[in-house]
Amino acid sequence: MELGHHEGKCSFEAIVEKYGIEDSAIHLLAKIVHGADVSKDLYNRPEAPGLKAIAEGFRHLGLKDDYEILEKEFIVYDALYAYCRQKVEEEQR
Repeated sequence: MELGHHEGKCSFEAIVEKYGIEDSAIHLLAKIVHGADVSKDLYNRPEAPGLKAIAEGFRHLGLKDDYEILEKEFIVYDALYAYCRQKVEEEQR
């Protein structure tokens, strides 16, 4: 699968790379997602274990399929992206 896990990277990182996304907040988000999704965490972002716990929790909510899980998870990723934007802005000051 083209956008799956390759060379130690998670699917989200593959998407960012393939589409040449240059948004610094997305790059930070990708590091957090990597830590939550790949057993060998390259970035040691402190947010990663929390995201992993949240993602695991969604699997135990009894939702009918991956599509329903994703639909519910989107708000979490929207909030995490907003957090990443804020962090990037703080670092640029």
